[in-house]
Amino acid sequence: MTGLIVLLMPPIVIAESSSEDWGAFVAGGFSTLVIHELGHMAVARYHDTNFEYDGVTIVYPDADLTESEQLRIASAGFQFQWIASEIAFGVLSRDKQLTPRSKSFTRGIVAGQIAITLAYMTFLKNHPDGDIQGMSDATGLSNDELALLVAIPAALDSWRLIAKNVPGWVPKLSIAYKGIGIVAIWTF
Repeated sequence: MTGLIVLLMPPIVIAESSSEDWGAFVAGGFSTLVIHELGHMAVARYHDTNFEYDGVTIVYPDADLTESEQLRIASAGFQFQWIASEIAFGVLSRDKQLTPRSKSFTRGIVAGQIAITLAYMTFLKNHPDGDIQGMSDATGLSNDELALLVAIPAALDSWRLIAKNVPGWVPKLSIAYKGIGIVAIWTF
C-alpha cells in the first residue's frame, strides 16, 4: 500500500499545476536520493569509516563504531535530505524568478525527501542494513519510535509542498524540528 502511495505522490503533486515538468520533477527526486546516499558517505569519511555500495545500500564492513558515530552515519541521509529540502523551499520562495522547469526540479527535491522518508517508515523500517535499524541500534529506541520521529518533518513538508496558504508556523516548526534533530544527533 505504501509503495502505491510513493508511486502516486508525483502525480498528486504535479496535478497541482499543469506547468509541472515530469522529467525535471523526477530528476529532482532522484537528486535527493543521491544527496541522501552522499550524506552517509560524507559522514562515514568524517569518522574515518570505510563503506561499500552493495548494489542496494551502503554498508560499513568491519566498522567498529561508537554509538554516537553509528547514529551520525545511519542518520546522515536524513540530515542531508532535510538540509536539501530547506534549501529547496528557500528557492521555491522566489517562485516568480524560477522557470517552470526549475520549479519542477526543486519541487522534486522536496518530494524525493518525502518519498524516501515514506520508504523508511514502511518497507525499509526493519531492513537489517537500513538507516532506521542503524539508528535504533545506536540509540536503543525502537524502529517504530524512530520512524515516527522522521515522519514528523516529512508530514510538515508534505503540507508545505502541496497545500495552498500554509500557516506560517508550519515551515517554522519543520525547520526547528530538523535543526533540533541534527543538533541532538551530533551531541548524542
